[in-house]
Amino acid sequence: MTQKDVNTPNLPSKRQVDEAIRENPRLVDQNQVKAIVQQSLSQLSSIEHRLDQLENQGVIGRVIGSITGSTNKEMIALMRDLTQAQQTTIKLVLTLAIYHAQNVTVMDEILGELDKAKGLHTRTASHIEFLYDQVQMIRDTHRPKNKQLAGRLAMLAAGFLVAVSVMTYLFWNQFL
Repeated sequence: MTQKDVNTPNLPSKRQVDEAIRENPRLVDQNQVKAIVQQSLSQLSSIEHRLDQLENQGVIGRVIGSITGSTNKEMIALMRDLTQAQQTTIKLVLTLAIYHAQNVTVMDEILGELDKAKGLHTRTASHIEFLYDQVQMIRDTHRPKNKQLAGRLAMLAAGFLVAVSVMTYLFWNQFL
């Protein structure tokens, strides 16, 4: 297994999505999806802010913190909270994306919130970028079939027009 395989979470299965919905029926309401994603991302932002405060404390605070050990304890606690919040956010957003995959509006709202968050978060930017790509993949693979069919028909029509144009060109050049 590569390093990426170990760190990459799998998409939730249908059973896991159903279980999450049973535990939190609020996830079903498409009007609340944006708020749920915002709340989860704001939790990440809050932890990042606390980490920034810890890193930007003055010299005296660092000296006192290193003597008492409080800085190290707080840093460990914040990193644990950040890791847990990242995992929770990934599972939550992927669950929402899979459940609402057929709803283009909801999927666009999720992607919009993740896109906004990519610029705001520093420590979790790679996780948010990964999450954005996963949600986009879910949206593309669960696109309504009629849109996929429309895309195929458009490609067929374009190919037909090119073929007719080439044949017309060859016909006119042969007899002129």
